[in-house]
Amino acid sequence: MVLASLVSGEHKPRLQSSAFVVLGLCVAMWGCTQAEGQQKSEPSAEQATDTAPSVVVMGPEDGDHLWVFAESKDELGSGGEFHIYVDPVRFPEASASFAKFSLGVGGALPVHRHDKTEEIGYFLSGEGVVTVYEDGIAKDIPVQAGHVVYVPPGSWHTIKNTSQEPFTLVFATIPNEKKGLLSFFRRIGVEPGEEATPISPEDFAQLAAEHDLILRPPDITK
Repeated sequence: MVLASLVSGEHKPRLQSSAFVVLGLCVAMWGCTQAEGQQKSEPSAEQATDTAPSVVVMGPEDGDHLWVFAESKDELGSGGEFHIYVDPVRFPEASASFAKFSLGVGGALPVHRHDKTEEIGYFLSGEGVVTVYEDGIAKDIPVQAGHVVYVPPGSWHTIKNTSQEPFTLVFATIPNEKKGLLSFFRRIGVEPGEEATPISPEDFAQLAAEHDLILRPPDITK
């Protein structure tokens, strides 16, 4: 009798109501399951903070000190002094490198570019010239303490010390690669008091290019 009523449709409203209840319970249970799964897979803000890498604070003498282009193992002369704080050796997980560079009196870097590397520098002391190239023509821009320089990939540039004191800047390079700019200076630099290994101009240019520092040939026009 009941079966005949269901088939004939006499209890259709009651059947539809029951079906909606069951469907609602299924949706509710699915939502609870999803919420529980999200709670398990997504850590809370407190948990994320607890598992984050530790903050590192460095003092003025922390990091690695190197001499580059020194006159001798005991005399820096017009060469440069690198103070590396963050690079692939010290912080391989970092996204950018960070260092301080002091160029000696009369010192200058060769004209070069980076194909993949961005540079951002802030000058701390001394005075100098940043040379850039516009349509192949060199343009000298005087800079001093407080100036900022941004060098995008592919741009020829150099700096020269025109003051009677070290020309000092801090700078970041992006990305922080094992064969990046700071890795190149680790290869050619030495700790103060150590003798540098002689390197030919050809080997120097090849090593520089391997670290995304491409030297500008003197006879090119662009």
